[in-house]
Amino acid sequence: MNQLKNILAGIDFSACSRSALDQAVRLANRNQARLHVLHAIEYLTVSDAAWASHIPQEKLEADAVSQATHTLQQWLRTSGAADDAPALVDTGSPIDCVLRRAREIKADLLVLGVNGSSMIPMGAGTLATQCLRKAPTKVLLVHERHSRPFRRIVAGVDFSAASCAAVIQALRVATLDRCEVHFVHVFTGSWGRYALVPDAWEVDEATAAQYRQALETRLREFVGPNAPPQGRFRVLQATSHGHGLAEHARQIQADLLVLGATGRSNLGYVLLGSTVERLLRELPCSVLVARPPLDSIGAASPPAGQPA
Repeated sequence: MNQLKNILAGIDFSACSRSALDQAVRLANRNQARLHVLHAIEYLTVSDAAWASHIPQEKLEADAVSQATHTLQQWLRTSGAADDAPALVDTGSPIDCVLRRAREIKADLLVLGVNGSSMIPMGAGTLATQCLRKAPTKVLLVHERHSRPFRRIVAGVDFSAASCAAVIQALRVATLDRCEVHFVHVFTGSWGRYALVPDAWEVDEATAAQYRQALETRLREFVGPNAPPQGRFRVLQATSHGHGLAEHARQIQADLLVLGATGRSNLGYVLLGSTVERLLRELPCSVLVARPPLDSIGAASPPAGQPA
Protein backbone atom coordinates (compact mmCIF):
# COMPACT_ATOMS: atom_id res chain seq x y z
CA MET A 1 0.00 0.00 0.00
CA ASN A 2 1.47 3.35 -1.06
CA GLN A 3 1.95 5.93 1.63
CA LEU A 4 3.10 9.52 1.83
CA LYS A 5 6.86 9.81 1.80
CA ASN A 6 7.54 13.56 1.87
CA ILE A 7 5.28 16.29 3.24
CA LEU A 8 5.96 20.00 2.85
CA ALA A 9 4.26 22.40 5.26
CA GLY A 10 4.30 26.12 4.47
CA ILE A 11 4.46 28.24 7.63
CA ASP A 12 3.94 32.00 7.85
CA PHE A 13 3.59 32.02 11.68
CA SER A 14 -0.14 32.80 11.56
CA ALA A 15 -2.59 30.91 13.77
CA CYS A 16 -3.88 29.15 10.68
CA SER A 17 -0.44 27.89 9.70
CA ARG A 18 -0.02 26.54 13.25
CA SER A 19 -3.04 24.31 12.65
CA ALA A 20 -1.55 23.37 9.27
CA LEU A 21 1.65 22.29 10.99
CA ASP A 22 -0.29 20.19 13.49
CA GLN A 23 -2.08 18.39 10.66
CA ALA A 24 1.18 17.92 8.73
CA VAL A 25 2.87 16.41 11.82
CA ARG A 26 -0.09 14.11 12.41
CA LEU A 27 -0.06 12.85 8.82
CA ALA A 28 3.73 12.48 8.79
CA ASN A 29 3.67 10.40 11.98
CA ARG A 30 0.82 8.17 10.75
CA ASN A 31 2.47 7.57 7.37
CA GLN A 32 6.07 7.48 8.61
CA ALA A 33 6.75 10.28 6.13
CA ARG A 34 9.51 12.89 6.19
CA LEU A 35 8.19 16.30 7.18
CA HIS A 36 9.76 19.51 5.84
CA VAL A 37 8.63 22.93 7.04
CA LEU A 38 9.23 26.06 5.01
CA HIS A 39 8.99 29.78 5.70
CA ALA A 40 9.41 32.15 2.75
CA ILE A 41 10.66 35.69 3.36
CA GLU A 42 9.31 38.07 0.74
CA TYR A 43 12.31 39.60 -1.05
CA LEU A 44 10.56 42.93 -1.64
CA THR A 45 9.82 43.30 2.07
CA VAL A 46 13.52 42.98 2.93
CA SER A 47 14.50 45.32 0.11
CA ASP A 48 12.04 48.00 1.21
CA ALA A 49 13.12 47.71 4.84
CA ALA A 50 16.78 48.07 3.89
CA TRP A 51 16.05 51.16 1.82
CA ALA A 52 13.97 52.80 4.55
CA SER A 53 16.30 51.97 7.46
CA HIS A 54 19.64 52.47 5.67
CA ILE A 55 20.74 49.07 6.97
CA PRO A 56 22.57 46.82 4.49
CA GLN A 57 20.14 44.44 2.85
CA GLU A 58 22.46 41.48 3.39
CA LYS A 59 22.39 42.05 7.16
CA LEU A 60 18.62 42.42 7.30
CA GLU A 61 18.17 39.27 5.26
CA ALA A 62 20.60 37.27 7.40
CA ASP A 63 18.88 38.44 10.59
CA ALA A 64 15.43 37.58 9.20
CA VAL A 65 16.56 34.12 8.12
CA SER A 66 18.15 33.47 11.52
CA GLN A 67 15.05 34.56 13.43
CA ALA A 68 12.68 32.60 11.18
CA THR A 69 14.81 29.46 11.47
CA HIS A 70 14.84 29.74 15.26
CA THR A 71 11.06 30.19 15.40
CA LEU A 72 10.45 27.28 13.02
CA GLN A 73 12.61 25.02 15.18
CA GLN A 74 10.62 26.06 18.25
CA TRP A 75 7.34 25.28 16.49
CA LEU A 76 8.65 21.88 15.45
CA ARG A 77 9.74 21.02 18.99
CA THR A 78 6.33 21.85 20.45
CA SER A 79 4.35 20.13 17.67
CA GLY A 80 5.61 16.58 18.20
CA ALA A 81 7.47 16.46 14.90
CA ALA A 82 10.40 14.11 14.39
CA ASP A 83 13.75 15.46 15.52
CA ASP A 84 15.17 15.32 11.99
CA ALA A 85 12.42 17.44 10.38
CA PRO A 86 14.21 20.17 8.39
CA ALA A 87 13.35 23.83 9.09
CA LEU A 88 13.79 25.60 5.76
CA VAL A 89 13.87 29.38 5.24
CA ASP A 90 14.05 30.84 1.73
CA THR A 91 14.06 34.41 0.46
CA GLY A 92 12.11 35.31 -2.65
CA SER A 93 8.59 35.11 -4.00
CA PRO A 94 6.64 32.79 -1.64
CA ILE A 95 4.98 30.86 -4.48
CA ASP A 96 8.35 30.32 -6.19
CA CYS A 97 9.92 29.17 -2.92
CA VAL A 98 7.12 26.71 -2.22
CA LEU A 99 7.07 25.22 -5.71
CA ARG A 100 10.86 24.92 -5.86
CA ARG A 101 11.06 23.14 -2.50
CA ALA A 102 8.12 20.88 -3.41
CA ARG A 103 10.00 19.77 -6.52
CA GLU A 104 13.31 19.35 -4.69
CA ILE A 105 11.95 17.08 -1.98
CA LYS A 106 9.45 15.37 -4.31
CA ALA A 107 6.60 16.25 -1.99
CA ASP A 108 3.57 13.96 -1.99
CA LEU A 109 1.51 16.50 -0.07
CA LEU A 110 1.67 20.27 0.41
CA VAL A 111 0.01 21.56 3.60
CA LEU A 112 -0.88 25.24 4.08
CA GLY A 113 -3.23 27.30 6.18
CA VAL A 114 -6.44 28.31 4.43
CA ASN A 115 -5.78 31.94 5.38
CA GLY A 116 -2.36 33.45 5.83
CA SER A 117 -0.98 36.32 7.84
CA SER A 118 -3.18 38.73 5.86
CA MET A 119 -5.93 37.68 8.29
CA ILE A 120 -8.61 37.44 5.59
CA PRO A 121 -11.64 36.10 7.51
CA MET A 122 -13.17 34.03 4.70
CA GLY A 123 -11.79 32.39 1.60
CA ALA A 124 -8.35 31.08 0.76
CA GLY A 125 -5.35 33.38 0.84
CA THR A 126 -3.35 34.38 -2.21
CA LEU A 127 -0.53 31.87 -1.69
CA ALA A 128 -2.97 29.00 -1.07
CA THR A 129 -4.84 29.82 -4.26
CA GLN A 130 -1.62 30.00 -6.29
CA CYS A 131 -0.44 26.65 -4.90
CA LEU A 132 -3.72 24.99 -5.83
CA ARG A 133 -3.25 26.16 -9.41
CA LYS A 134 0.43 25.37 -9.78
CA ALA A 135 1.55 22.70 -7.29
CA PRO A 136 1.91 19.29 -8.98
CA THR A 137 0.92 17.39 -5.84
CA LYS A 138 -2.03 17.10 -3.47
CA VAL A 139 -2.71 20.26 -1.48
CA LEU A 140 -4.30 20.33 1.96
CA LEU A 141 -5.55 23.74 3.11
CA VAL A 142 -6.17 23.68 6.85
CA HIS A 143 -8.66 25.84 8.70
CA GLU A 144 -7.52 27.39 11.95
CA ARG A 145 -10.05 25.29 13.93
CA HIS A 146 -8.93 21.97 12.45
CA SER A 147 -5.68 20.98 14.09
CA ARG A 148 -7.03 17.60 15.24
CA PRO A 149 -8.40 14.52 13.44
CA PHE A 150 -11.27 15.26 11.11
CA ARG A 151 -14.76 14.30 12.23
CA ARG A 152 -16.91 14.83 9.14
CA ILE A 153 -15.82 14.81 5.48
CA VAL A 154 -17.62 15.92 2.32
CA ALA A 155 -16.32 14.44 -0.95
CA GLY A 156 -17.47 16.26 -4.10
CA VAL A 157 -18.23 13.89 -6.99
CA ASP A 158 -18.93 14.93 -10.60
CA PHE A 159 -18.12 11.47 -12.06
CA SER A 160 -14.82 12.60 -13.58
CA ALA A 161 -11.42 10.93 -13.15
CA ALA A 162 -10.43 13.77 -10.82
CA SER A 163 -13.41 13.11 -8.55
CA CYS A 164 -12.51 9.41 -8.58
CA ALA A 165 -9.20 10.48 -7.05
CA ALA A 166 -11.13 12.60 -4.54
CA VAL A 167 -13.21 9.56 -3.54
CA ILE A 168 -10.05 7.54 -2.97
CA GLN A 169 -8.60 10.26 -0.77
CA ALA A 170 -11.84 10.71 1.18
CA LEU A 171 -11.98 6.98 1.91
CA ARG A 172 -8.39 7.00 3.10
CA VAL A 173 -8.83 10.02 5.36
CA ALA A 174 -12.05 8.52 6.74
CA THR A 175 -10.18 5.32 7.57
CA LEU A 176 -7.29 7.25 9.10
CA ASP A 177 -9.51 9.38 11.34
CA ARG A 178 -12.48 6.98 11.68
CA CYS A 179 -14.84 9.76 10.71
CA GLU A 180 -18.11 10.22 8.88
CA VAL A 181 -17.93 10.80 5.12
CA HIS A 182 -20.57 12.29 2.81
CA PHE A 183 -20.34 11.65 -0.94
CA VAL A 184 -22.13 14.54 -2.63
CA HIS A 185 -23.11 15.19 -6.23
CA VAL A 186 -24.49 18.63 -7.07
CA PHE A 187 -26.61 19.17 -10.17
CA THR A 188 -28.33 22.21 -11.65
CA GLY A 189 -31.13 20.36 -13.44
CA SER A 190 -31.80 20.68 -17.15
CA TRP A 191 -35.08 22.40 -16.32
CA GLY A 192 -33.16 25.22 -14.63
CA ARG A 193 -30.15 25.39 -16.90
CA TYR A 194 -31.79 25.68 -20.31
CA ALA A 195 -34.30 28.46 -19.78
CA LEU A 196 -34.71 29.06 -23.53
CA VAL A 197 -36.00 25.55 -24.16
CA PRO A 198 -39.82 25.59 -24.15
CA ASP A 199 -41.27 24.15 -20.95
CA ALA A 200 -37.78 23.11 -19.78
CA TRP A 201 -38.50 24.40 -16.27
CA GLU A 202 -41.88 22.68 -16.02
CA VAL A 203 -40.96 19.37 -14.41
CA ASP A 204 -43.36 17.54 -12.13
CA GLU A 205 -42.25 16.27 -8.73
CA ALA A 206 -42.28 12.61 -9.77
CA THR A 207 -39.93 13.26 -12.69
CA ALA A 208 -37.61 15.34 -10.51
CA ALA A 209 -37.55 12.59 -7.87
CA GLN A 210 -36.77 9.98 -10.51
CA TYR A 211 -33.97 12.22 -11.82
CA ARG A 212 -32.42 12.49 -8.34
CA GLN A 213 -32.78 8.77 -7.71
CA ALA A 214 -30.97 7.95 -10.94
CA LEU A 215 -28.13 10.28 -9.98
CA GLU A 216 -27.90 8.79 -6.49
CA THR A 217 -27.69 5.29 -7.97
CA ARG A 218 -24.88 6.45 -10.22
CA LEU A 219 -23.16 8.08 -7.24
CA ARG A 220 -23.28 4.87 -5.19
CA GLU A 221 -21.95 2.85 -8.12
CA PHE A 222 -19.18 5.39 -8.71
CA VAL A 223 -17.99 5.23 -5.09
CA GLY A 224 -18.15 1.45 -5.21
CA PRO A 225 -18.32 -1.25 -2.53
CA ASN A 226 -15.56 0.19 -0.34
CA ALA A 227 -17.78 2.95 1.04
CA PRO A 228 -17.73 2.74 4.86
CA PRO A 229 -20.90 1.76 6.76
CA GLN A 230 -21.18 5.36 8.02
CA GLY A 231 -20.95 6.73 4.46
CA ARG A 232 -23.73 9.07 3.34
CA PHE A 233 -24.83 9.72 -0.25
CA ARG A 234 -26.48 13.00 -1.22
CA VAL A 235 -27.67 14.44 -4.53
CA LEU A 236 -28.32 18.17 -4.30
CA GLN A 237 -29.69 20.79 -6.65
CA ALA A 238 -27.94 24.18 -6.63
CA THR A 239 -27.19 27.10 -8.91
CA SER A 240 -23.51 26.05 -9.07
CA HIS A 241 -21.52 23.02 -8.02
CA GLY A 242 -19.16 24.99 -5.79
CA HIS A 243 -21.94 26.83 -4.00
CA GLY A 244 -23.90 23.62 -3.45
CA LEU A 245 -20.91 21.85 -1.91
CA ALA A 246 -20.05 24.82 0.30
CA GLU A 247 -23.62 25.13 1.56
CA HIS A 248 -23.87 21.40 2.32
CA ALA A 249 -20.55 21.52 4.18
CA ARG A 250 -21.90 24.39 6.30
CA GLN A 251 -25.19 22.65 7.01
CA ILE A 252 -23.60 19.45 8.31
CA GLN A 253 -20.69 21.33 9.94
CA ALA A 254 -18.08 19.43 7.94
CA ASP A 255 -14.46 20.11 8.74
CA LEU A 256 -12.93 18.77 5.51
CA LEU A 257 -13.90 18.97 1.84
CA VAL A 258 -12.17 16.58 -0.58
CA LEU A 259 -12.21 17.58 -4.24
CA GLY A 260 -10.62 16.85 -7.57
CA ALA A 261 -8.67 19.81 -8.94
CA THR A 262 -10.32 19.57 -12.36
CA GLY A 263 -13.56 17.96 -13.39
CA ARG A 264 -16.61 18.10 -15.62
CA SER A 265 -18.37 20.97 -13.88
CA ASN A 266 -16.97 23.67 -16.16
CA LEU A 267 -14.24 23.53 -18.81
CA GLY A 268 -13.58 27.26 -18.65
CA TYR A 269 -10.66 26.86 -16.25
CA VAL A 270 -7.49 25.28 -17.58
CA LEU A 271 -5.38 25.00 -14.44
CA LEU A 272 -8.12 24.70 -11.85
CA GLY A 273 -11.67 23.41 -12.05
CA SER A 274 -14.42 25.94 -11.51
CA THR A 275 -15.85 24.00 -8.54
CA VAL A 276 -12.63 24.44 -6.56
CA GLU A 277 -12.34 28.04 -7.75
CA ARG A 278 -15.79 28.91 -6.38
CA LEU A 279 -15.18 27.06 -3.14
CA LEU A 280 -12.04 29.08 -2.49
CA ARG A 281 -14.15 32.22 -2.41
CA GLU A 282 -16.53 30.86 0.23
CA LEU A 283 -14.46 28.17 1.89
CA PRO A 284 -16.27 26.96 5.03
CA CYS A 285 -13.63 24.52 6.30
CA SER A 286 -10.39 22.74 5.47
CA VAL A 287 -10.05 21.33 1.96
CA LEU A 288 -7.96 18.61 0.35
CA VAL A 289 -7.53 19.00 -3.42
CA ALA A 290 -6.37 15.93 -5.31
CA ARG A 291 -4.96 15.39 -8.78
CA PRO A 292 -4.90 11.95 -10.42
CA PRO A 293 -2.82 9.85 -10.27
CA LEU A 294 -2.34 10.00 -6.50
CA ASP A 295 -0.46 8.34 -3.71
CA SER A 296 -2.04 7.38 -0.43
CA ILE A 297 -2.85 9.79 2.36
CA GLY A 298 -4.13 7.13 4.72
CA ALA A 299 -4.60 3.40 4.92
CA ALA A 300 -7.80 2.50 3.07
CA SER A 301 -7.95 0.65 -0.24
CA PRO A 302 -9.11 2.58 -3.31
CA PRO A 303 -12.69 2.07 -4.46
CA ALA A 304 -13.20 -0.83 -6.81
CA GLY A 305 -14.43 -0.55 -10.36
CA GLN A 306 -13.67 3.15 -10.79
CA PRO A 307 -12.63 4.86 -14.02
CA ALA A 308 -8.89 5.27 -14.48
